[in-house]
Amino acid sequence: MAGPARARSVDRGPGPYDWHVPSLSVSRGGLRRTVPVLSAFVVGAIAYAPLYCYPLLAPQFESTFHASRELGQLPWTMFLLVSAMCSPLLGRAYDVISDRLLLLIGSVLLAAGWMLTSIATDVAFLMAAYGALLAIGIQLVFVGTTTAIARRYAGVAGLALGVAYAGPGIGVALALPLAAGVIPDLGWRPTAGVFAALSLVAVPFVLLMTTGAAVLVPARKAGPASGAGTAGEAPAGAGLHETSAPGAIAASLEPLPPGSRSRPHALRRTIRTRRFLILLLGAVAIGCIDEGIFQMSSRHAVAQGIDVGFAATMLALQSYAYVAGQVVGGGLSDRFGRRFIGLVCAGFIAVGATGIFAATGSLLALAVAGNAIYGFGIGATIAIRSAAFSDVFGGHNFGAIFGITAVAYPAGGIIVMNAGSLMFDRIGNYWPVYAIAMISVVWWSTALLVAGPRRHGLRKRLRSVRARMPV
Repeated sequence: MAGPARARSVDRGPGPYDWHVPSLSVSRGGLRRTVPVLSAFVVGAIAYAPLYCYPLLAPQFESTFHASRELGQLPWTMFLLVSAMCSPLLGRAYDVISDRLLLLIGSVLLAAGWMLTSIATDVAFLMAAYGALLAIGIQLVFVGTTTAIARRYAGVAGLALGVAYAGPGIGVALALPLAAGVIPDLGWRPTAGVFAALSLVAVPFVLLMTTGAAVLVPARKAGPASGAGTAGEAPAGAGLHETSAPGAIAASLEPLPPGSRSRPHALRRTIRTRRFLILLLGAVAIGCIDEGIFQMSSRHAVAQGIDVGFAATMLALQSYAYVAGQVVGGGLSDRFGRRFIGLVCAGFIAVGATGIFAATGSLLALAVAGNAIYGFGIGATIAIRSAAFSDVFGGHNFGAIFGITAVAYPAGGIIVMNAGSLMFDRIGNYWPVYAIAMISVVWWSTALLVAGPRRHGLRKRLRSVRARMPV
């Protein structure tokens, strides 16, 4: 976000907030299609494109190191495990440290991870590269991009997050067919070296993403409740993050367990609510769906008699549809509500995944339709998930809260990928992955229906908060 020098203090009289207002008037609607969102799009594309070529790299790793499929999935399992372990800490870091610095560190770690991969002499080196450097690097990029965009477009973050998240989809869609042709000829080691160089291309776009006009910022005054003694004006750089109006209200009104004395905006208060737990488990379900279908569907297709090249093309098609889902689904959820659009997209996931797994070498049209429908559904679901978390839990603790919820996605991936690999080694197919995905669709739909943001009264709450803001 913009630095403290870009803001000035306005006296609103007695009250819990000291409003820092940008020197130039900046509207949230005017920011909707500006450089930060487009830069976030490019940063995500560069970070995710090489990483999600793993379905193409895994067979190469297994062949080079004479590993079983279960062992071949271990680097990715370590990637997911470390991602889950570090995301709460990284989320809190984005509440207190410059997003520019952390995003730059993330880009450098990605480059280092790919360099280590290119010189790996054993699966253990791959586990170190994926489990440490790549995992921490991608989480820094993911959490940083999400918190920055969600804070800029608080309350209407669906479309903005959809555009930002479309970057990874486009990047993966472009990278998969290229990698499928390059890896057999060039080899996976030189390809990993190319990925390392590509990761550094994100650096100038990180600078663009974190540059721009200041956003209206409510910063709390120090007072007796915070242990600071008497009320006084917060320093000019304190709390330079926009509060999500509906999110802050929703979190502060959630019921607490009996005997709790937490303050309305305390982090511990939020994570102890039933709503947080339900949405956290729903995010685990999304991890099961996304990682299971993406990582295993191409291998399942080959086992069903589909050509390897066609299977890679289907992953690219899935990624393009994913992009469309991110933008269209995120935008529609802003207009018609997270719950309604989210449930419709869950239906798309179920229909599309069924088509993917039922397709064979003689039913290629079904594979095309299944991948397109599924890609749209899961892309929209990812955008709706993050926008829903922003609506419900937005505020000065959103970085930490989103970091904690980010544990759920890799946890779901670990569950489905290891279960799928183990079952394949024993029964010779990936149909258990489909079963886990279908159960997870029901799981996520239930979580969104029960604990998702309620559209009723949202506009009224937004107007009431905006009315208190200086013009």
